[in-house]
Amino acid sequence: MVKNLSYSITRFIRSQIASFGASVVDFSITYMLTSFAGLWYIFSTTSGVVSGGIANFLLGRYWVFNASNGKKLNQVFKYILVWAFSMLLNLSGTIFFTEIMGMYYMVSKLLTGILVGILFNYNLQRVFVFNIKHTV
Repeated sequence: MVKNLSYSITRFIRSQIASFGASVVDFSITYMLTSFAGLWYIFSTTSGVVSGGIANFLLGRYWVFNASNGKKLNQVFKYILVWAFSMLLNLSGTIFFTEIMGMYYMVSKLLTGILVGILFNYNLQRVFVFNIKHTV
């Protein structure tokens, strides 16, 4: 029981670190494309989310959930389903907080990313994508 709890806590912490790393990739690309390349923030956000999604899948499979023994194609397919809905939630939230609430697009993106990550991504990746049943 204690070993499972310790493993679950470690996995959750790793997932947060992986999510942060993927977010750094995402935000860096978003910021560079918008601020330096002059592209529309929606295009930049989409490009950032795609890049961060790839990074997050690889970190999740090999480091967070240690699920490299699972069928990669099956995991990729499931991840894409979760990720696509996550991307829609992130884009919608960013648009809502930027256009409706009048927030700076990077603050909108950060707030949305935190909400989607906590409420949606972790558990779906853990249970649905990588088929890990035990958690905190």
